[in-house]
Amino acid sequence: MNYLKRFMATMLVLLLLSACFPKSELPIKKEFVLTTDLRDGQFVFVGVNGDINGVVNPSLKVEPGERISVMLVNSGWGTHNIVFPDLKIESSTIKKQGETTSLTFTVPNDDASLEYYDTNFKRLGMRGILIVGKGAIASTVEYTLNAKFENGKMIYIGEGGDINGQVNPDLKANPGDLVKIHLKSSDGVLHNFYVDEFNVKSADVSTPEGITIEFIAGEEGTFIYYCAVPGHRQLGMEGKLIVGSGVAASQPSTDGYTQTTTQVFTESAGPADPNAVDIVHNPTDIPAPIGDREPQKVVIELETVELTGILADGTTYKYWTFNRTVPGPFLRVRVGDTVELHLKNLPDSMMAHSIDLHAVTGPGGGAVATQTTPGGETMITFKALNPGVFVYHCATPMVAHHMTNGMYGLILVEPEGGLPPVDREFYVMQGELYTSQAFGTAGALTENIDKLLDENPEYFVFNGASMALTSEAHMLRANVGETVRIFFGVGGPNFTSSFHVIGEIFDRVYDQASLTSAPLTDVQTTLVPPGGATMVEFTLEVPGNYILVDHALSRLEHGLAGFLSVEGDANHEIFDGEITPGSGH
Repeated sequence: MNYLKRFMATMLVLLLLSACFPKSELPIKKEFVLTTDLRDGQFVFVGVNGDINGVVNPSLKVEPGERISVMLVNSGWGTHNIVFPDLKIESSTIKKQGETTSLTFTVPNDDASLEYYDTNFKRLGMRGILIVGKGAIASTVEYTLNAKFENGKMIYIGEGGDINGQVNPDLKANPGDLVKIHLKSSDGVLHNFYVDEFNVKSADVSTPEGITIEFIAGEEGTFIYYCAVPGHRQLGMEGKLIVGSGVAASQPSTDGYTQTTTQVFTESAGPADPNAVDIVHNPTDIPAPIGDREPQKVVIELETVELTGILADGTTYKYWTFNRTVPGPFLRVRVGDTVELHLKNLPDSMMAHSIDLHAVTGPGGGAVATQTTPGGETMITFKALNPGVFVYHCATPMVAHHMTNGMYGLILVEPEGGLPPVDREFYVMQGELYTSQAFGTAGALTENIDKLLDENPEYFVFNGASMALTSEAHMLRANVGETVRIFFGVGGPNFTSSFHVIGEIFDRVYDQASLTSAPLTDVQTTLVPPGGATMVEFTLEVPGNYILVDHALSRLEHGLAGFLSVEGDANHEIFDGEITPGSGH
């Protein structure tokens, strides 16, 4: 009897212990890893493992009673945590890039849809759903969209079901539905999928395998989905998401998923890319003068290359280029030449590219026939009818986006008989960069489309990089007594240059790059508009350093200057004085 009592007492203790600690003994069935991101001024969670990889604010799907773990990694955008309010669970706060926090817990035994969010940034879009079992979702609707660049248009093409073959098809769901969008890019061009009202901001995709985006259709109405890659929506890449009747409720939704804000955040720079390369086009890298020859056929081959370049010491930026430099190659032909131009877009590019040459007489300056997808090649022929110095640039929408990233250059069409001989020729172009980070920030800088559209650049550059033409490697060099010629153009895309060489006077300015008009003489500063060029010539009488500037001189403080270093004997009849430091020159 005593034995039986002891046995029953032992069993009771074991039962009590198991009741106290059953959850800790359950194995972890699912693990979710999330990171933080800042997209278009809104914070979001982004999945980084398994089925949620690349999904913004992913739905975390589990079975009733499962034990799960959720890890959050701080990508460097502010201070974050993760909260499951219905379960009264909150993680620790993570403040530094790379810092992690995690939660391990057992989900309820019943079907449920439970919110999770970041305490600080819930109102800015940092929230998602934990779906237990069937959750509270009405149903699941799935669509497959193939993003394409066809016939000069950017489009989504439906695949399968009722939307098969439709361009920018209407996508339909009911309030409360889980909407799954399978997005792929069969042509290798970068695309994405956004719906503002539901805070849907997908990762970018450029592969046929694609990604899956999930979100809850939280309210009735008709909403626009679109591609947010600059220029793509303008080229037609948008459609309708129709929820329920398609008619919005009379009162704004209070579920929180449609809230917006005008709050602006300054993005931090990541670490500078140690493999970044020098993209600065050497100003002396110019083909030899053509001189007096008959017209002929000229073959030009260009490649569009996307690569990370050195913007300044300790600072890198992702450039888009012709032939790996900014500006692209200096092209030189003769009036009357027939030019066969081949444009290749490297297979590892994320964007389609093209070329518009202002020297071309024909639709789009050639751009309509050279829209080239990654891995593709196009070809045009044109006859050089007009002599002059002409800008060329990428003309794939958004055109300003491609230009600011470095896709511009000059093509010289020499007049019959060639140009008058000079001792040295140089090639210089001015441009602007619009970065999310302030001028002078070290690290890997990122482009900022809002600043581009507002015409608010952080950097002004000669030949692609900050103070590029002041370095020993790239400054202009000449000798006393020599005549120099500078081919100068503005890739822009937005600002006119007041081109000036401090300490020199242009003997001749071929205004607007007209080579058949009489040049202006004795000019101090010449205006060159975006997409325009000039040719200036002058003789060097005195040794020293001469500074190339835009005489809108505040731009010098944003990286815009170059040196012309002149060596030779002093000429005291022309200039005599002791050079002292601190002059600003």
